[in-house]
Amino acid sequence: MNEVMVREGDGEPVKIVMERRVKPGARHAFSQWVKELMAAAARSPHHQGSSVFMAGEDDYFILLRFANQAELERWRSSPETVELLGRGDTHATAPGQALVQSGLETWFTIPGRPSPQLPPPRWKMALVTWLALLPQALLLGLIMPTQLPYLVRVSLSTALPVAMLTWVLMPRLTKLLYRWLYAHSTRPAP
Repeated sequence: MNEVMVREGDGEPVKIVMERRVKPGARHAFSQWVKELMAAAARSPHHQGSSVFMAGEDDYFILLRFANQAELERWRSSPETVELLGRGDTHATAPGQALVQSGLETWFTIPGRPSPQLPPPRWKMALVTWLALLPQALLLGLIMPTQLPYLVRVSLSTALPVAMLTWVLMPRLTKLLYRWLYAHSTRPAP
């Protein structure tokens, strides 16, 4: 399987994102395989979480998070994992490349457009995120009723901006600022 590695500093958490399209008639076998894959990842003491998302009937995204790049590589190169990943190919195809990401760059992708090999520089990601978050925080500070219990106010003032960033603002800002964000992507990786 082809893979794109996005590496940040050593010691930082990383996640691998595997896109799979289930072969006709293999949905049950694929489902069992995913459970085995998640269980194998969970046996690693450096595994920090897993998620599976469906995008349509037969398209899946499998996310596995590890403590750092070295631990992910150790897990991926183990004989059990190599065999398990190979077996998965009998039930599904990989229409895209597996990505390994470590942070905010997951917000800076555009559906249907391949992710560049390198994420945007952290300062650009931080600046765009702050610019998207600041107006929301200011507005919520003005309109949030002060009579609400503290926990409700804090919950709403964090949940609403996160939802807006994830599903509304960041996809649009990334599309609008794509050339600026990924201006460095044309240079070869170090």
